Amino acid sequence: MTEKNQQQAFHKLGDASFYMTDYHFNETDEKCGTIHTYYPPAKAGHGIMYQVQPAEGIFLSVSDWTPYHDMERRYQIEHKMIKMYYLESGEVRLVQNGKRTAVIQEGINLYLNRPSKGRVLYRAGIPIRYISVLLLEDYFLPFLQSRYASDGLQYAALFSWCECNYNTPEIGSIFLQIKHKILSGETSSLYYESKVGELLSVAAGNVQRHGKQVSVSINRTKACLSPIERKALERVRLAIEHSILNPPCSEELCSIAAMGHTKFRRTFRLLYGLSPREYILKARMQHACLLLSKPAASIGSIAAHLGYANAGKFSCAFRKWYHQSPAEYRASVHKEH
Repeated sequence: MTEKNQQQAFHKLGDASFYMTDYHFNETDEKCGTIHTYYPPAKAGHGIMYQVQPAEGIFLSVSDWTPYHDMERRYQIEHKMIKMYYLESGEVRLVQNGKRTAVIQEGINLYLNRPSKGRVLYRAGIPIRYISVLLLEDYFLPFLQSRYASDGLQYAALFSWCECNYNTPEIGSIFLQIKHKILSGETSSLYYESKVGELLSVAAGNVQRHGKQVSVSINRTKACLSPIERKALERVRLAIEHSILNPPCSEELCSIAAMGHTKFRRTFRLLYGLSPREYILKARMQHACLLLSKPAASIGSIAAHLGYANAGKFSCAFRKWYHQSPAEYRASVHKEH
């Protein structure tokens, strides 16, 4: 397939174009309304991928498949796009524009593509499960720049979003609602478009709240911390967020900040209002909330995933932070939805 044809296929089929051209997935003859179903050839893996296109330039998909061998997808995308996805499991690595390999973390991820090329790598035998929302420019540009720009949904601002803006339990719940509807055969375009709007709205609201908190923090610490120190501490925060299941040790965090232990602990608390250890615990508990929104995962398996020796120790830590048990939190989330 020529590059031009690849671009046309991506614009028409979204993520399904890669599955069909790169991995040679097959599309089933049976379709439920606008929901399309794809499955890998028997020699490549097993599982399934569903995709729905409620409007031109918008694709929502649910993937649950396992490759039998390491797989690599090379891509060159000339379209601007926004992709927000909830990676439930899978060891996925991304190499974009010649940069070093980035491991995609489980949880909510945001991929903002200006024309670029790169590689996506999947490991053999590891299930790839995710829920994805893909928006192409001909959909999101008028959507963001004209209809809802006054609400803070501005395309340019998306490139400043960080994990605390979109990797949240509330957004995780919306993704799981989308997954449930696709798997149950829901074909309402209104439903899916409204959920995309809800995702962007919640994330934009988080951006605004986080921006105000950062502004207050910077004003509070301006006289105490230099711009270089604030930038160094932001590198530390990102290092924690990007590896929350196995965060860097104290020595590594000090090295990232290029500070001694005493200065690092003092300045970190000054900027973020928490000690490094407390910040890591907070981030881990937020990730726990994301996992608890998934009804199929047991509390014991979540505890093990987060590195706790048993469910009791995890429950004790969770209760100290949220003043309720993991089971009580899960019940409240399911009651709301």
